[in-house]
Amino acid sequence: MSDADVARGQFFADDLIRWESRGPGDTANAMRRLAQRSAVPFAKLWALRYRPPKAIASHVLARLAAAHAAEVERQLRKLAHDAEITARIAGPSHPAVVAAEAVLRASGRGAEGADADVAAAAAQPASARPPLVKCHRDLPLWRALEEGE
Repeated sequence: MSDADVARGQFFADDLIRWESRGPGDTANAMRRLAQRSAVPFAKLWALRYRPPKAIASHVLARLAAAHAAEVERQLRKLAHDAEITARIAGPSHPAVVAAEAVLRASGRGAEGADADVAAAAAQPASARPPLVKCHRDLPLWRALEEGE
């Protein structure tokens, strides 16, 4: 395979490791978790990060690409969920909701799916909607702060 394939493999591996890492010093553990989840050997991930190979096997590149695509899809689903929650709390015209919808539209998910979900959620009265998450205003410290004002 060409140098471009090795560069693509490094890009996929670097992104996956960065997204999986829980902080400084967790790189090796993140690579082990990724190796287990994506069926790419730990040694291949380590080599792509620290000692770029001259060639990369096509099945390793395909697994890295599939793992990368699955992670991007997972992050887009989380963004759509967060946009829905923010739309319920702050309204569909909130800048965070507008920015999230723009990202979802640019990714090809928001044209009909996420925008419709956010609009439908915002159109429902608050009493008819089940709470998705516990609002930060329900926490004791937040209530104490609001009562003190």
